[in-house]
Amino acid sequence: MNIQEIKQQSNQLYLRYRHQIIPEFFYVGYVGILAQYLQSGIFSFFVSLFLCPISHGYVKCAMKLVDTKQPILDYHDSLDGIFSFVKVAPAYLMRKAIILMCILICLIPSFLTIQNLIPEFSIEWFSSLGNALIQTEYFIPQFEYISLILENTFLVVNIIVCIFIYLFLTTLFIPVPYVMELEEFSWTECITYSIRLMKKYFFQFIYLYILYMPRHILYWMVTGCIVLWIGHLNEFLMLFCIVSSLFFYIEVFKGRFEIAKYLFYQKMRGEYHEEDEKYQESDY
Repeated sequence: MNIQEIKQQSNQLYLRYRHQIIPEFFYVGYVGILAQYLQSGIFSFFVSLFLCPISHGYVKCAMKLVDTKQPILDYHDSLDGIFSFVKVAPAYLMRKAIILMCILICLIPSFLTIQNLIPEFSIEWFSSLGNALIQTEYFIPQFEYISLILENTFLVVNIIVCIFIYLFLTTLFIPVPYVMELEEFSWTECITYSIRLMKKYFFQFIYLYILYMPRHILYWMVTGCIVLWIGHLNEFLMLFCIVSSLFFYIEVFKGRFEIAKYLFYQKMRGEYHEEDEKYQESDY
């Protein structure tokens, strides 16, 4: 599998259909942002959990761009996570539930060490942390809590371990939406099949993401600085900064990366089944 070729092909498709991708991806991102902007952390957490299948719109758009000769994207593609909620929600929700459960188990030692900080780390903050795990791309950290975390070395180490676990599980589950869309599998079969696929191609996907990492870092740096300097002045400016940053996010990173992920899945699945067929023939 040529990762550089995937990146180049993704870039070409994005540039060719940019005028369609940006507005359709914006619809998906904007709905996700609404959950992050809600004032009540607890309510926001449950709304985010309910809306996590909304990201299936990215998948649907990317698949149509790759699989169709002259694709025309519309709101049926970008909002497919809502229109097909009953179909896609179980796989998305269970995937997130597994990740959240593993992270919470890993964080148990940290919870025991910060008992004296519980009044400062309010329920609202913990629900915001839940949002970060559900909708990572829209999470804006509260810097006063980060400073408290950095004062505890054990807590910092534990959080770093949790981040690696989160990235590891997220990578293993990358194929789930494509498997769900292309195969008549239950959510358990989607997750099992995804893990089986990714076991061999795990590091190749990491390499693909590393190629896009500078773009992601650029987005976070620019958006983080704008939010820090302008957004915290008042709620209206915060909302304006977050919404406008979506266009930058799509242009710099999200549009290209979503296409690249599907191209990666196509090649991975093709190679996997070719090797499986050769193995079965050798048995005969």
